[in-house]
Amino acid sequence: MLAFLVRRLFFAAVALLVVAVVDYSMFGDVRHQLGRVFLHFDLGRACSQYGCPPVRTLWARSWQADVYLLAGSLALGVVAGLAAAVFCATRPRSLATWAVETLGLIFYSMPPYLFGFGVLLLFEPSFGLLPLPVFFHPLDYQAPFADPWMFVEAMVVPWIVLAAPFAAVVMRLTQGTMLDELGSDYVRTAQAKGLTRRRVIRRHAGRPAYAGIASLSGVWVPSFVTNMVLVEFVFFVPGFFGQTKRALGQIPELPPGIDVPMVQGLALWGAVLIVVVSALADVVLITLDPRVLASGRPVG
Repeated sequence: MLAFLVRRLFFAAVALLVVAVVDYSMFGDVRHQLGRVFLHFDLGRACSQYGCPPVRTLWARSWQADVYLLAGSLALGVVAGLAAAVFCATRPRSLATWAVETLGLIFYSMPPYLFGFGVLLLFEPSFGLLPLPVFFHPLDYQAPFADPWMFVEAMVVPWIVLAAPFAAVVMRLTQGTMLDELGSDYVRTAQAKGLTRRRVIRRHAGRPAYAGIASLSGVWVPSFVTNMVLVEFVFFVPGFFGQTKRALGQIPELPPGIDVPMVQGLALWGAVLIVVVSALADVVLITLDPRVLASGRPVG
């Protein structure tokens, strides 16, 4: 296990180094750029002009919101997907199961930007058809330790928008695994002992899906990061990816043109999140299924 962790951290560092080289080799001297980034953590100055804030300062103000958004949506997607799969497996061929599966297919097929737009039209307090002011306070974001309730109010809708397609995939993956396991000997033995179908599914048939979900989480992280760019802008989440519009020169009050240091900082931060979460998913995977490590096959 320790050898795996060391090896995984080594490859994670190599991946980040390669991304940084590609990211910062496009403009200026590569050695100077990489030395500035890795030795001094100097990501440049936004809009590259005197008086503009350093990219590092903007990142330091907002990176925690990115982590909260990614971790919350990932956890919500796993929990909701597992719950939906168990619900459908315990009620086969019922109308409720059909409705849940149809809803999952819709969430999986619908782009997050379209889902977010529909949520705004339906529930936004100022112009929505069914105003929902309780859990729709994107402008009132507070740090979780400063005001936990306002933090949840501001983040619950972005979490749902990000988590919905992932939850649909988790549900389908778990359902498929459960159907395969229901015919196995140990599951039939549990049923013969008089256990209810719900308990058999939760304690026996559903467990083999956990390793697959851990592997899926590592693969799905790039989609989360891509969608976070839109969600943070639309729902006013004060994360670093909310600076994308500024990086693309789409704010009239700022100098026009592409803000190269900001684009480079955003790319590097996205790579950090992807690599770190993928490494954590690998650790969870081999913890749940040590056979992956023993077989010598790569994970993630």
